[in-house]
Amino acid sequence: MKTEVFGMTINYNSWDKKQSLPLYISGNYEIDEAVVSNNRFIVMSPIGDLPTLPAMKKHIEKVQEIDDVPVAFHLKNLSDYRRKGMLESNIPFMTEKQIFFPFIGTLLMEEKNKNFYTDKFMFSTQQLFLMYLYNGQNRMYVANVGKKLPYSAMTLSRAVKQLEASDLFLVYKDGVNKVIESKYDRRDLFERAKPFLSNPVRKYGYIEKSMVDENMVLASESALAKNSMLNSPKLITYAIDEQKIDKNQMKNELVDPNKQVKLELWGYNPKLFSDDHVADSLSVALSLRDIEDERIEEAIEECTERELNDKR
Repeated sequence: MKTEVFGMTINYNSWDKKQSLPLYISGNYEIDEAVVSNNRFIVMSPIGDLPTLPAMKKHIEKVQEIDDVPVAFHLKNLSDYRRKGMLESNIPFMTEKQIFFPFIGTLLMEEKNKNFYTDKFMFSTQQLFLMYLYNGQNRMYVANVGKKLPYSAMTLSRAVKQLEASDLFLVYKDGVNKVIESKYDRRDLFERAKPFLSNPVRKYGYIEKSMVDENMVLASESALAKNSMLNSPKLITYAIDEQKIDKNQMKNELVDPNKQVKLELWGYNPKLFSDDHVADSLSVALSLRDIEDERIEEAIEECTERELNDKR
């Protein structure tokens, strides 16, 4: 087989020493022998998820114990985060639009992941992002997250890929477990992610106070007042997952703030990250970020600073 990349012809042949490798390597890669510019090397194409950088180095070493030639990874796409790590670790790689072959020279071209790179995160991705922040650890195992978020494996997989495409995260495997990790501390990560994050409020209306139930949590200024020096507003605001209420029960008009409460319908369940029936500070901040009120801005800053104080 023969291919051309950036004008360079690469000839491929089957590599007859694959059976000499440990199964955990041979079973997770397609491995070929290749020749470019009269230089022979080995190409390893991952079959499933990409391994960690330390694992890649070990896999190269195992191959070179059998065949002492350069080894390069053939990848379908590559996030900026992973590319930077591979360059720093001097790990050769190639995609359709990028090449790093230090054994013959280097040629790189920018590549954007167009499949999942969007202006805004899906709400499933936003919840996964918030769970990472509230997890408080550098590494988060996707399997553990799947037990807490109300999504199918397919939806969760798309959310993970969207996080990776944002270039804020590295996604890799630790054994059979998929891991999400970011090089940024929580405060920096939240700031960098703001362009991708949405206001969780889809709609709002008013209900009688007697209709407040266990699916609702304090939100908006009412939540801020619980966690800051902001005075409690006269009109109490609650939030609920938009899937957990009959919208016909809501009124569009506020008649009496002594008998009614404001109810926000969120695109995800505000109870998920709530504490003591109060919506989480970061979601509340996102719901109020377009409001120009110095009192609210100061309260948001107070709450988010306290929440994002890096404890890792």
